[in-house]
Amino acid sequence: MKRNKRDDSITLAGIKIYPRIGVTVQERSSPQECEADLTIWDNFEAAASLDCLDNSIDYSRLLAAVREIASTGEYTLVETLAYRIVRGTLQSFPVSRVRVKIRKRPLSLQDQIDYVEVQVEEP
Repeated sequence: MKRNKRDDSITLAGIKIYPRIGVTVQERSSPQECEADLTIWDNFEAAASLDCLDNSIDYSRLLAAVREIASTGEYTLVETLAYRIVRGTLQSFPVSRVRVKIRKRPLSLQDQIDYVEVQVEEP
Protein backbone atom coordinates (compact mmCIF):
# COMPACT_ATOMS: atom_id res chain seq x y z
CA MET A 1 0.00 0.00 0.00
CA LYS A 2 1.44 3.37 -1.02
CA ARG A 3 1.45 5.99 1.72
CA ASN A 4 0.24 9.51 1.16
CA LYS A 5 2.96 12.09 1.98
CA ARG A 6 0.55 13.73 4.42
CA ASP A 7 -0.09 10.65 6.56
CA ASP A 8 2.69 11.16 9.13
CA SER A 9 2.90 14.13 11.46
CA ILE A 10 5.15 15.61 14.10
CA THR A 11 3.89 18.15 16.65
CA LEU A 12 5.90 20.53 18.78
CA ALA A 13 3.45 21.44 21.56
CA GLY A 14 3.58 24.33 23.97
CA ILE A 15 6.30 26.34 22.23
CA LYS A 16 7.02 29.47 24.25
CA ILE A 17 7.31 32.49 21.95
CA TYR A 18 7.70 36.16 22.81
CA PRO A 19 6.45 38.35 19.95
CA ARG A 20 5.81 42.07 20.08
CA ILE A 21 2.13 41.69 19.33
CA GLY A 22 -1.06 43.66 19.81
CA VAL A 23 -3.40 46.21 18.33
CA THR A 24 -2.07 49.12 20.37
CA VAL A 25 1.43 50.57 20.41
CA GLN A 26 1.49 49.95 24.16
CA GLU A 27 0.81 46.22 23.65
CA ARG A 28 3.62 46.00 21.09
CA SER A 29 6.09 47.99 23.21
CA SER A 30 7.49 44.85 24.80
CA PRO A 31 7.40 41.13 24.02
CA GLN A 32 4.41 39.16 25.31
CA GLU A 33 4.49 35.50 26.22
CA CYS A 34 2.39 33.44 23.82
CA GLU A 35 2.24 29.72 23.22
CA ALA A 36 2.22 27.84 19.93
CA ASP A 37 1.67 24.28 18.75
CA LEU A 38 3.23 23.45 15.40
CA THR A 39 2.33 20.32 13.43
CA ILE A 40 4.13 19.29 10.26
CA TRP A 41 3.15 16.52 7.85
CA ASP A 42 5.20 14.43 5.47
CA ASN A 43 6.25 10.83 4.99
CA PHE A 44 8.63 9.95 7.84
CA GLU A 45 8.81 6.23 7.00
CA ALA A 46 12.41 6.44 5.78
CA ALA A 47 13.47 8.23 8.96
CA ALA A 48 11.77 5.59 11.09
CA SER A 49 13.12 2.60 9.18
CA LEU A 50 16.70 3.95 9.07
CA ASP A 51 16.50 5.58 12.52
CA CYS A 52 18.32 8.55 10.99
CA LEU A 53 17.78 12.26 11.54
CA ASP A 54 18.96 12.97 7.99
CA ASN A 55 15.63 11.54 6.80
CA SER A 56 13.51 13.48 9.26
CA ILE A 57 13.10 17.01 10.59
CA ASP A 58 15.46 18.31 13.26
CA TYR A 59 13.12 19.51 16.05
CA SER A 60 15.72 21.96 17.33
CA ARG A 61 15.99 23.68 13.94
CA LEU A 62 12.21 23.77 13.62
CA LEU A 63 11.85 25.28 17.10
CA ALA A 64 14.54 27.87 16.38
CA ALA A 65 12.81 28.87 13.14
CA VAL A 66 9.46 29.39 14.87
CA ARG A 67 11.06 31.46 17.63
CA GLU A 68 13.00 33.54 15.10
CA ILE A 69 9.85 34.40 13.14
CA ALA A 70 7.97 35.27 16.34
CA SER A 71 10.71 37.54 17.67
CA THR A 72 11.40 39.38 14.42
CA GLY A 73 9.39 42.55 13.90
CA GLU A 74 6.04 43.55 15.36
CA TYR A 75 2.62 42.06 14.73
CA THR A 76 -0.74 43.74 15.13
CA LEU A 77 -2.68 40.50 14.70
CA VAL A 78 -2.13 36.96 15.95
CA GLU A 79 -3.38 35.87 12.52
CA THR A 80 -0.43 37.60 10.83
CA LEU A 81 2.06 35.85 13.08
CA ALA A 82 0.37 32.49 12.46
CA TYR A 83 0.53 32.88 8.67
CA ARG A 84 4.19 33.93 8.81
CA ILE A 85 5.10 30.86 10.87
CA VAL A 86 3.22 28.51 8.52
CA ARG A 87 4.67 29.99 5.36
CA GLY A 88 8.18 30.25 6.82
CA THR A 89 8.05 26.58 7.82
CA LEU A 90 6.86 25.51 4.37
CA GLN A 91 9.67 27.51 2.74
CA SER A 92 12.43 26.32 5.07
CA PHE A 93 11.63 22.63 5.66
CA PRO A 94 10.80 19.71 3.34
CA VAL A 95 7.25 19.18 4.61
CA SER A 96 3.97 18.82 2.76
CA ARG A 97 1.64 20.56 5.21
CA VAL A 98 1.87 22.78 8.30
CA ARG A 99 -0.58 23.79 11.01
CA VAL A 100 0.08 26.27 13.79
CA LYS A 101 -2.08 27.20 16.76
CA ILE A 102 -1.10 30.32 18.67
CA ARG A 103 -2.53 31.25 22.05
CA LYS A 104 -2.35 34.79 23.44
CA ARG A 105 -3.67 36.05 26.78
CA PRO A 106 -4.76 39.62 26.03
CA LEU A 107 -4.41 41.86 29.06
CA SER A 108 -7.53 43.78 28.08
CA LEU A 109 -9.62 40.59 28.31
CA GLN A 110 -7.86 38.84 31.22
CA ASP A 111 -10.94 38.82 33.46
CA GLN A 112 -13.18 37.52 30.66
CA ILE A 113 -11.27 34.75 28.85
CA ASP A 114 -8.28 32.49 29.35
CA TYR A 115 -6.81 33.13 25.90
CA VAL A 116 -7.43 33.78 22.23
CA GLU A 117 -6.32 30.99 19.89
CA VAL A 118 -5.70 31.32 16.16
CA GLN A 119 -5.16 28.26 13.97
CA VAL A 120 -3.78 28.38 10.43
CA GLU A 121 -3.05 25.41 8.18
CA GLU A 122 -1.63 25.29 4.67
CA PRO A 123 -0.65 22.44 2.38
